[in-house]
Amino acid sequence: MKLRMMIIFTLIGVVLGLAKALPACAERYSQAMTLVGPAEPTGISGFSGSTFAVGVPDSRADEYALFGISSEERRDNPCYVTIKTENINDSGQPLELKKALCGGKERSSEMKAEFKNAYYPPRTFVTRVKVCLNNQNSRVKGIKLHGQIIKDDGELVDVKPSDIKVPEKKSGLDVILDTEPEAFRAHCNDNWKPWAQCPAGQIATAAILHFDAGNEPRSLTGVALKCRRVALPGTGAVRAQ
Repeated sequence: MKLRMMIIFTLIGVVLGLAKALPACAERYSQAMTLVGPAEPTGISGFSGSTFAVGVPDSRADEYALFGISSEERRDNPCYVTIKTENINDSGQPLELKKALCGGKERSSEMKAEFKNAYYPPRTFVTRVKVCLNNQNSRVKGIKLHGQIIKDDGELVDVKPSDIKVPEKKSGLDVILDTEPEAFRAHCNDNWKPWAQCPAGQIATAAILHFDAGNEPRSLTGVALKCRRVALPGTGAVRAQ
């Protein structure tokens, strides 16, 4: 009996220790939201090429939206792009979707801009994107995002400096954690192109990636978005702007 009780108490201690060690599970938000209407494409930031839509543009059930974009290179070619999405009603359901045109070879370090939950308010999603190109205007060397927060009444509001929780500095790449997060490589040279912007009341559900032609590795040359309207369930409309 003593041995059995010792085993039971030991197991309880292990379980409690694990519970303390593991992070709290993300929960669904108390106020549900939905996305309505068709996915509308924006203009392009950068230059056009062969297009690939990456994301969840027209979901009718588990609805996802963009919170980040990253790029990796092979031989100076930005050929591997990750679109970071998240369920708009549950931060515990992220989904990363990738486009790889590198020829299956080893890639460089990751360059990423994102509204990471550790630093930004819940339900912050991308509404604009702009890219920085090299001097030849042939390769994306920087990404900058503008996002908005979905409030419980369905309103979309911009991120304020006071909303950011922790500054971040990473070696190797210039990363700026700001109201408009951006990341860029050495050949960017401040050659930023105009924004690709969702219409008012909409957030990005997919990215339209533009790549140059030819053999792999193929370079990312521009980015556009697909956007949908945010609504309270059953209303079919956004909050009055």
